[in-house]
Amino acid sequence: MNGPPAGESGLPDLVARARELRAARDHPPAEYPVLLDAALAELDHAIDAVRLAQDPPGPPRTPGAKAAPRPFKAIFDHLPWPVVLTDGQTVVRRLNRAAAELTGLHPGYAAGRPLAALLRPADRAAFRAHTAAVAGGEGGRSLPVSLPGLPDGPLYATFTGIDAPDGRERDVLVVLAPAPGPRTAGRAAERAAPSAVVRQAELTALLDRTARALLGREPSAAALGAVAGLLRDGLADWALLDLGPPDEPVRTAVHGPPAPDDAGLEKAFFRQDPRACPVSAEVMASGAAAVEHLTDDLDRLGTDEDGAPLMARADVTALLSVALATPDGTTVLGALTLLRGGAGPPFSLLEAGAAEIAAGQMAVVARRGGVR
Repeated sequence: MNGPPAGESGLPDLVARARELRAARDHPPAEYPVLLDAALAELDHAIDAVRLAQDPPGPPRTPGAKAAPRPFKAIFDHLPWPVVLTDGQTVVRRLNRAAAELTGLHPGYAAGRPLAALLRPADRAAFRAHTAAVAGGEGGRSLPVSLPGLPDGPLYATFTGIDAPDGRERDVLVVLAPAPGPRTAGRAAERAAPSAVVRQAELTALLDRTARALLGREPSAAALGAVAGLLRDGLADWALLDLGPPDEPVRTAVHGPPAPDDAGLEKAFFRQDPRACPVSAEVMASGAAAVEHLTDDLDRLGTDEDGAPLMARADVTALLSVALATPDGTTVLGALTLLRGGAGPPFSLLEAGAAEIAAGQMAVVARRGGVR
C-alpha cells in the first residue's frame, strides 16, 4: 500500500490543532499573546508543508523520465488555514478551499485578479508593499487587514516567499489567520448572508415598499429621492441618484449612513457633477448596469473638490450602478448608484436584479412626471 504524499501525513493533526485554536478565541484576553504564538507556529507548519509539496525530496529526475505527481495541490487545498498564492503584484494564482469559503470568491473568478482589491481601500497600499517586498526576497512579515463581509473582525495576513517550481519569479504565500481578540459585530454581522430564499423574500418586500412609495406620491424628484433612500436602507451604505439626460444630469439625492464617520462626505457627494462620476456617467451613456467588486480603481466615483478620491473617502468595497431606463430601453433618465463600504459584502445577482427592477419603476415615474 502506498503511503501518503510527503508532508501530508501530519495534516490531520494540523487540522485538529487549528480547530482548537479557533475555539480558543473565546478565552480571556490575557491568554491572547500565547494563542497568537501558537497560531503563528501552526502557520509555519502549514508553510513548510506547502514548500515540501512544491519541491519534494528525492533523487533528481533523469531526462525523459515521467514526472511524479506532486502533492502540492492536494496539500494546498486541504490546509486548515485560508491560504492564497499570489505573485509580487498580489495577483491571485491559487487559493485553497478555506480561503474561498472565507472570502466568498470562486477560485476561477479570483484567479488572475489582485488580492489587494479584496481589502478595504485603507489596507491595499500596505498589502501591496509587503507583498512586493517578500517577492523581492526581503523576508516574511505579517500585518492586520480587514476583509469585507467578515463579521469576526480583522485578520492577520502572514507573507512568505516561495520559489515557483516553473522558474517564474518568487511567488508569495499569504495565510489569513483570525486576529486574537473578542469577536466583533458590525455592519457585516448585521448583514450576514441569509439563504437565497430568505434574501429573495426580503428583496420582494423591499420592492413592494418602493412601488408603494412611488404610487403614493406625485411624480417628482423628491419622490424618486425618497425611493432611493428606501433602497439604501435595504441594500447599501450609500445611495446616489442622478436625474436628467446623460449630457446634463443633476444629482438630486444622496443618502448615507445615519452617523457617517466622515461628516462632510454627504455634502461632497451632493456637490459633485454626475458627469465627473465615471461609473454614473458610463451607466447613463450605455444603459447597462455596473456591478463591481475587486476593483483597484479609486477613480470610479471621481473626486471631491480637493481632489481626494470619493471611493477612498467612503471606504467603498463594492458598488452597483443601474440606469433609469424607459421600458423600451431607448431613453435613459438617470442613474442610481449604490455603495457598500467597510465590511460590506459584494452585491449578489439577486440584489442587482432587484435594483434594476426598482430603477425601471423609477424611470416610468420620472417620465410620466417630466422629471429632469
